[in-house]
Amino acid sequence: MRSFNQSFKRELTKSAILVVLLTLCSVGQAQNNPDKPVANSGVVFGRNHVFVLTAPKGWILDSRSGVSQGLNAVFYPEGSSWKNGTVVMYANVYHKRNVTEETLDSVISGDVTEFKKKSDKLKVVEAAPLPTRKGKQAAVRYFDGDTFGNSEAIAYLDEGKVVVMLVLSGRTKKEFEAALPAFNELVSSYLFLGDKVTIQK
Repeated sequence: MRSFNQSFKRELTKSAILVVLLTLCSVGQAQNNPDKPVANSGVVFGRNHVFVLTAPKGWILDSRSGVSQGLNAVFYPEGSSWKNGTVVMYANVYHKRNVTEETLDSVISGDVTEFKKKSDKLKVVEAAPLPTRKGKQAAVRYFDGDTFGNSEAIAYLDEGKVVVMLVLSGRTKKEFEAALPAFNELVSSYLFLGDKVTIQK
């Protein structure tokens, strides 16, 4: 369904990402009202990563619909769906093969190179960085003109052993631009909790 980030899908499926929906959690509480439970938040965790995301206002966090594509945290507007939505968002994780040699810039460069192999008319724009919940800056790239006609934004966050990617995908440029405020809101909700994860079977 989605054309972008397929270059990272192999690494993603190895990370066994799970999403736990929260009804009340200290790390998922609203910043302006810490006594109010936050619905539509989740803890995404797997090998070398645990982070929190909250769906933007008017959007749904879905932990099931993207599983077949290796995506356990997908987002779409209320009344829409992951399968048929004209605009969606999702979280993805790239596991570095060499932590000392792979920088954020090299990961982004590799991502862009892979995309351009499939879409030779692809346009890539470096957008302004976006702040996360704790003020960390996400590097952002806009992609336009892929072979599927999608417009996308990807926020890249270097977390040592992994690079977390938050992705907005719109079927048209108009839908993409209308959803940018929601994308900014999703990125602002991001909180990385650590890279030491033990999953008991």
